[in-house]
Amino acid sequence: MPPYATPLGPPAAAPIRTASQPTVRTRRRHPARGARIGALVASCATTGGLAYFFAGTDASQASSAIPGLAAPITTTATTTATTVAPATTAPATTAGTATTAVPATTAAPTTTATATDAVVAFDGATVNTKYGPVQVQAQVQNGTLVAVAVVQYPDGDGKSVRINQRALPELQSEALSAQSASVDTISGATYTSNAYVKSLQSAIDEAKAAGALTA
Repeated sequence: MPPYATPLGPPAAAPIRTASQPTVRTRRRHPARGARIGALVASCATTGGLAYFFAGTDASQASSAIPGLAAPITTTATTTATTVAPATTAPATTAGTATTAVPATTAAPTTTATATDAVVAFDGATVNTKYGPVQVQAQVQNGTLVAVAVVQYPDGDGKSVRINQRALPELQSEALSAQSASVDTISGATYTSNAYVKSLQSAIDEAKAAGALTA
């Protein structure tokens, strides 16, 4: 045998794996999975922002979304402007030894400007219910209740919207007929009816205190 030759022997035995040694598997990362997660997060954020925006928009346009109801207007108060010109007296003049008094200027008549034909609005208190807040606005013209606008009403789900779209016009009709908040509870809309009465009564009280409602 040449001195550089390697003696041949039996092949080395493969290592024996016991049952207690778990198999280690390398997890492969997928770049596309990370992109999908990022897109999902961005979509959720966008959806949440839009929901918040439209929720605020719906709250400010509650009445306009329900047929038969007046839209809320800017609340104002009945104002009376009175102007009085002060009386003035000219100084007396002396001619020689005689003194002549100049008569006083007559005061200008009092003028009063009142917008009797304008519609003035009074916001009622916000009444919370288990389904959402209710707030109405009493609109008054020439001492009479002419409309009841709804500033807020429960509209968080489809069922609440359907119930209130039916109940709120009926409540307004009864309030205008009675010229007060003495209205009957609408069947199926008990929470809204009770809150409506409380909010309307507070608006009517405010209108009467301001002298705008006399009926």
